[in-house]
Amino acid sequence: MTTFLSALVVVVGIVGVLNLLLLFGVIRRLKEHDQAIAKIPYGATQGPPAESMRSPGSQVDEFTVVSTDGVAVSKESLATETLVGFFSVSCAPCVESAPKFAARAAGVPGGKDSVLAIVVADGDDDPSAMVGVLGASARVVVEGYEGPIATAFGVTAFPTYGVVAAGTITASAIELTTLPVPTPA
Repeated sequence: MTTFLSALVVVVGIVGVLNLLLLFGVIRRLKEHDQAIAKIPYGATQGPPAESMRSPGSQVDEFTVVSTDGVAVSKESLATETLVGFFSVSCAPCVESAPKFAARAAGVPGGKDSVLAIVVADGDDDPSAMVGVLGASARVVVEGYEGPIATAFGVTAFPTYGVVAAGTITASAIELTTLPVPTPA
């Protein structure tokens, strides 16, 4: 009986060691996979969402709002080429990209009249920090997730960017660097 128990203990020990080796192998592969993913730039693992905004060539729906500095903004006020950015206060990539958008907006011909930033905030979200970042170089509008401008542009993902002229979307992207800079009027 002791021989049987000794053999059983040895078999269980061998199975345990094999299981442990297998576990270490899986953990090592997961670490390699994690390091490989960390080297891929944000957004490069997949293409842009199919419809983060209406596609170029689409018309913007009618809307009328007032910016944070008291200026009326409507579809008609976007007659010249205008850089547009949509940001959500609760979106980490939006918070990261807002200063980059502001820097790009500072170089747009026509200044604030040619740049529109929409900050989406609902409930307890405080948009003041993002409005502060964007306000120096863009007209800023704060609205809810189904606000008039986001609805007019058909926005479904944040951040998203576009160029609009005469009420028509001429370019759209989720990566700011791939978007053309508006040309002077």
